[in-house]
Amino acid sequence: MDVYEIHKSNPTLFPQYSVKDTLFLYYSCPQKEKIMQLYSKHIQIGFTLSGKRIQRHGNQKWVSSPDKGSLIKKCAFLQEMPADYHGWDVLVFYLKDDYLRSIFDEFRSHLSLNNLPEPNKEMIEDFEVDNQIRGCYKSFIPYFNNENPLPESLIENKFKELLFNIFSHPENKHILAYILKIVDRYKTPIWEVMEANYMYDLKIQDFANLANRSLSTFKRDFREHYKTSPGKWITNRRLKRAKAFLRTTEKAVSQVAFESGFKNASHFSRVFKTKFNVSPTEFQKQ
Repeated sequence: MDVYEIHKSNPTLFPQYSVKDTLFLYYSCPQKEKIMQLYSKHIQIGFTLSGKRIQRHGNQKWVSSPDKGSLIKKCAFLQEMPADYHGWDVLVFYLKDDYLRSIFDEFRSHLSLNNLPEPNKEMIEDFEVDNQIRGCYKSFIPYFNNENPLPESLIENKFKELLFNIFSHPENKHILAYILKIVDRYKTPIWEVMEANYMYDLKIQDFANLANRSLSTFKRDFREHYKTSPGKWITNRRLKRAKAFLRTTEKAVSQVAFESGFKNASHFSRVFKTKFNVSPTEFQKQ
């Protein structure tokens, strides 16, 4: 489920502003399902104002908090309601690469870019929020109740101030290291995108979006690396993951299917039996 397109196409449910093709939102999360699979083809910067959500990617878990900001990279992830759910009010900013580069060019001479750490491999990262950053993002909230159009330059300048304060905070060097990689047009290796996201139910075009490639370029680069087609590799990789779950856990077949990236349990069972000549249930019993 493309969270950017969901947000953008539902302005009533997700109050928003669009500046230079960058989306800002302030909303109370309407999620009803216990857990949802989402994917973001653009970088998200988020601030929790009240309540909480749990985000999971692979074996890692993040719990949203008003004490921290969060950076969600281009990836698929699970969003889960906690047991003590009491709503979730959140402010979200989407950053597209080209716009990020143009902003960063203004900042570069004012940022300390020496001795930055290696960018983390985690797809979701927390970052520090001080009073200055908190004041910046909270100053956006009154504008979402404004019925009259606002000057684009006003919103854009406030956004630039927020980003500069995040990037220049001494405890946020890990965020700056990742942003610098994007700005310098680092081309994410195909294998890095695939190993981080194959277990989610995504289309080939979605994987291409996460890899920041056109569909044709993605398929070409994929074949050069894996010597097979994306469809075949993804199915085999998901089956390998599912087989490991069935062998080593007591998870229900439906849960194994979900956590391995298959559309549903029946589709998973059919593909599994075709590959291994035994149903998932029978394999688990054996």
